[in-house]
Amino acid sequence: MAEPVSSTATTATLAAVAGLAMLPGIDAAVVLGAFAGAAVFVLSSDSLSLAKRAVFFVASFIAGLVAAAGVASLLARWLPIDASPGVGALLAAALAVKVLLWLIRLADDPAAAMRGMKGGGK
Repeated sequence: MAEPVSSTATTATLAAVAGLAMLPGIDAAVVLGAFAGAAVFVLSSDSLSLAKRAVFFVASFIAGLVAAAGVASLLARWLPIDASPGVGALLAAALAVKVLLWLIRLADDPAAAMRGMKGGGK
């Protein structure tokens, strides 16, 4: 049986996403794409605590909403078809926090990052 806290949190999250998708001026595909991308990121990060996953979910969701159009335009340059902003939101949400965490690890040890860029960090 599912825990009541997780069921309540899931229901509240889905209700919030559905409510946000119904607001005028906000593309429903972008909201659903950002939600799906954030969910993919959170489900793929097993080593994080529950509190960190919740914070990263929100950060990833917001990044997906904000960067949807930019990522979709980048995809349109690389692919022969036009990419939907929903697809851009999915990719932005799934990759935003992962890329930021990687950049933070690089900033922790800049000398190792420079060695890695030069090819001598093996």
